Amino acid sequence: MRDGVLALVVTVVGQVELVLLADEVAGSRPLQHVAFALITGSLVARRARPLGAVVAGAVGLVFQTLIGDAPAVAGFVAILVLTYSVAQYADGRRDAVLGLLAVLAAIESYAFVADEVRVADEFANLAIPVVVWVFARLARERLDRAVAAEREALAAREAVREEERARVAAVAAERRRIAREMHDVVGHGVTLMLLHTDAVQARLAARDPETAAHLDVVLTSGRTALDDLHRLLRVLRETPAEESVSEDPGTLAGVAPLVEAAGPRVGLVVEGGVRPLPAAVEASGYRIVQEALTNALKHAPGAQVQVILRFAERALEVVVEDDGSGGPGVARPGGHGLVGIRERVALFDGRVTAGTRDDGPGWRVRAELPVPAPEPAAV
Repeated sequence: MRDGVLALVVTVVGQVELVLLADEVAGSRPLQHVAFALITGSLVARRARPLGAVVAGAVGLVFQTLIGDAPAVAGFVAILVLTYSVAQYADGRRDAVLGLLAVLAAIESYAFVADEVRVADEFANLAIPVVVWVFARLARERLDRAVAAEREALAAREAVREEERARVAAVAAERRRIAREMHDVVGHGVTLMLLHTDAVQARLAARDPETAAHLDVVLTSGRTALDDLHRLLRVLRETPAEESVSEDPGTLAGVAPLVEAAGPRVGLVVEGGVRPLPAAVEASGYRIVQEALTNALKHAPGAQVQVILRFAERALEVVVEDDGSGGPGVARPGGHGLVGIRERVALFDGRVTAGTRDDGPGWRVRAELPVPAPEPAAV
């Protein structure tokens, strides 16, 4: 719309100039009107088809030059606007350069029909559109860079938001998984307590009714707690189909088969006084080894990996480290595996570190889970 109005205004001005300056117009005046109409009318497509518009204007200028001199300023203004437009709106630099060459060629056509040509005049006639084109093209390329930078920034922000959404979803999924495992562990422990308490109550019912009555309170509370755990499990199972599959919580005894299945480049070292640990600790230790080992095999394929289970007096320490010899692999920072490990360690108020090794190349994950000290053996 705006280009149509511009083309109309410049065309009217050009035609009026030709009428007012009729005595100074050489050649056929009707053909001059047609030539100028072609030059100025080309402005209507200067944005939609910038290269086509400038070529049409250049053809009109050559036609007008061949007809003869015509001192109408509107044609020159239209040529400059077309030169600016092809530099500013052409999709590629090639089209922009072709448009400039078309304008320069049209201007130079005057040198082939004029009786006398002044070099200074021709230089000025060529320099003006070149300067206009250069400034317009620089502005376009600067705008393109700004738009590209803005798009990259938007894409980066969206990637960060997507990563955050994925991290939150991974944390939620891992917490549901931990809760299901803890339900199994705690439910098993409560069931054993109820069975033993029930057996003790049956033996004491006749001999010590008062104690049996106290045990009855324990049994009632225990059964209520177990029912609550079952209700909690039903809530936790209301998850997507891929998360609803029940898995064995795992124990530290399962670490050796896990390491063996990982291949010959993975070794297992067990240090300290091996002893049974609380089921929740063993399940978490197993899952930590599983996640850290998966990360090591994924990010450092072909590297030597070592799994260390260290039984300290009041903690279980799990270390999974590789020597980085498998090549660059995939970037280590982030990842949902570490999210799961941190969630499990936080459950026991433990500590976890993950990063490059300080004693050589490679990556190390170290998790410490506090556990009760072993009770002394009865004498």
